[in-house]
Parts: sequence; structure tokens; C-alpha cells
Amino acid sequence: MSKQFVLLLCLSLLHSSVLFGKELTGVSLQYFNANELTRIPEYFSGKEYTGKMVYCRTNQEREGLYFSFSLNQYFRKLLTEKNIILSVIRSGRTEIERFTFSLPVIEEGKSEIFLGLTGKDWTSNKVKPIAWQIELKNSNEDLILLKKSFLWSHD
Repeated sequence: MSKQFVLLLCLSLLHSSVLFGKELTGVSLQYFNANELTRIPEYFSGKEYTGKMVYCRTNQEREGLYFSFSLNQYFRKLLTEKNIILSVIRSGRTEIERFTFSLPVIEEGKSEIFLGLTGKDWTSNKVKPIAWQIELKNSNEDLILLKKSFLWSHD
């Protein structure tokens, strides 16, 4: 093997380990009703106040189950013009439901992303997911990041 080939191979492996070596940690799940997501500035402006959060919802309604995670500088770079696919298995069911979120441009100062299964997509706080998976894909549908619950990994 030539030295150029070995160097190219090493650089490729280094790039992929840097790109795919990061892991999304600290995914939280919580059901919110609409009142819990209403902030004081909204009463004056009539517009949703998001603060440091980025909300992506399956529909216009606010009430529902939210998956949230911190947005650090590494993920901020990855999340420009990307799709997040959230797959869920609900308690009492066996089929997988998939929801795709197109991320907006993330403004400076935003520190957390909330993926909301809202309205008709998650109507009760009594229903819990038994397993879930979050996939981050680029515009070519290449998998950039995969995070799943413990039970998703088991048959």
C-alpha cells in the first residue's frame, strides 16, 4: 500500500470517529398540557415564547409528550437543515410509529430541543412509550446520530 492511501484511510477513519463518536445523552420524556407551556410574555405579545428552547411538534397543538435533549455546540453544527426521526412503541401496542421532524434554523442562544408528539398523535398523559429511538439524518438520508432507549435494543 502506498503512503498516500494509508494516510487517506487514517484521515477517513479519524473523520468518521469524530463525526459518529459523539452520543446524544440525557434524553428526557415528559407530558405537558398547553398551560404548562404558556409563558407570561405570550399574554402580552400573543406569540409563543420559546425562550432557550426549540420546539418541533407533530401538529399545531401544544399538549402532548415531549422528548427533550440539550443542544451543545457539536449538535448545533449537526442540526442545520436536518431531519430527526422519532420512532415510538406505545404501552399496550407492538407496532412502531415513526414521526419526522424538519428542524428549523436554530438561533443563537437556544440550548434545548423539544420533540413533541402533540394533539391527535399523543392524546393522553396516561399512555407511556415502552421504547423509543431518535435518528438524526442529513438531507441525503445518511444516518448521523442514533439514540435509543434501553428496551429498543431488545427483542
